[in-house]
Amino acid sequence: MAFSDDELEEFYRTVEQRTAWRRERPVRRSRPRAVRVCPTPYKDCYRTPMEATEAIERSRSTRYGVPWLRSYQCECGSWHLTSTPDYRGDPADRTRRGRRH
Repeated sequence: MAFSDDELEEFYRTVEQRTAWRRERPVRRSRPRAVRVCPTPYKDCYRTPMEATEAIERSRSTRYGVPWLRSYQCECGSWHLTSTPDYRGDPADRTRRGRRH
């Protein structure tokens, strides 16, 4: 069952009309994300807190005398490891431990 030239021409016209209508619509574009600069680029970055926790476990299993390690979310959005105690907790903890440098 072949198409006649008129039917084929009509088919192509309708396809072109649909395509032309789509081109006229404005294209939605998302805002470009602001690139955050890490204030501590010398530290390893982890994408999720779970990755940071796994790194802490690996560190404890392979090294001796590892100080307290914990993870924290950086200003850049990634997670880092630190041995500095978290001073946001109990005020009594601040006086007992002292600050490490």
